[in-house]
This record gives sequence, structure tokens and C-alpha cells, in this order.
Amino acid sequence: MIEEQLPDSSPAAVAQWARSARRARDNPSMSSALVLTGAPGSGKSSVLDALSTLLEIDGVPFGAIESEELARGLPWLATSEWLRQLAAVIGLQRDAGRELLLVVATTETQGALEGVIDAISADDLVVVCLSSSPNVVAERIANREPDAWPGKGALIAHARELAESVPAIAGIDVVLDTDGRLAADVAADVRDVLGKRGMLTTRDRHTLG
Repeated sequence: MIEEQLPDSSPAAVAQWARSARRARDNPSMSSALVLTGAPGSGKSSVLDALSTLLEIDGVPFGAIESEELARGLPWLATSEWLRQLAAVIGLQRDAGRELLLVVATTETQGALEGVIDAISADDLVVVCLSSSPNVVAERIANREPDAWPGKGALIAHARELAESVPAIAGIDVVLDTDGRLAADVAADVRDVLGKRGMLTTRDRHTLG
């Protein structure tokens, strides 16, 4: 889906989700987070599923959130609206004792990425971008989305543009190429990134490297 850019959101709406983010920031129970971004068709959902499996095998507690589901519907929610909801969900996840959160977000601009980071407000946060060529993301979306969906053509065209622009956004820590790779292999690379940051802690409080 094509999201509305953060700068186009009204000041009142942005202020509202910012207040929610500040409330979430005041809750100390969450210590770390992964933001998994990339263009549509770059493999975010598949890699999240594979990463979740790896962390379950390791015995690392976590929560997983696909922020796109907060915006999904008709009309598609503006960036400020789903960011406000994301901040609220983060707060609820913290209340439930979640210390590591995996958040998938298609951040089309630096402003949107900064909004996601503010909404999560983690003590330690790493941004990993999944990268694929324009032709690959177009093919994946063409195979994934039903032909009857009226937005399919526009999404494919927009994804081609984002395949080149998203990996260049300032604030991304690691870029991983997913072309020709299994989701499980990319997920293992993401797990390594989290491990090197000391962000993987088992139920018995053992930190994995």
C-alpha cells in the first residue's frame, strides 16, 4: 500500500501520537527493539517469520508487530495515525512484560523512520533494512497480490521506486540484500546483528552473542 508521508500529517495529529510515544517512553520495561524496514516485496514479513522461529529455538522472549496491519483498511491510515497506534501497542506490549520487540515497518522517508523510532522509544534499537532490486520486488508483489485488487499496479510501480530509495534513508544501521536468498538465511543474519548488540536474552537471563 502507498502510505501518506509524515510531513503531510496535521500538527495536531503528529502531536497526539508524540504524546503517546512519550507515555510509552516513561514505561521502563522494554529495553531493546529491532525495526525491520524495506520496500514492499523486500521480504520483511517472511524474514520476520523466520527470525521468530530462530528466537523461539533459542528461547529468547520477544514480541512481533507488523505496523502495516495498524494502517490497513479503507482509507489507508495516514502515517501520523498508525504511528500513534504503534506507540499505544508498544505501551501495551511493555505492560505485558515484553523486553525485546521486533517491529516491521515500511518507512518510506527519514521522517517516517524517525517517527517509528520515537514511537518505540527503546533503550537500545537497531534498524535493519532489507534490500531487493526493483525487478525482484515487482515480481514478488505480482505473485503475491491478487489481480482483482485495484491497487496492485500502483503498488508495484511504487515498490520499484522504494526499492532504490528506502535503503538510502539516513538512520538505517544495517542493509541486507534478500535477492536470491532464503528468508531463513537472511533471518540468521538479522539474529547475528541482534546478538552482537547484546539484545538477545533468554528466559533465564543469559545473553546470547
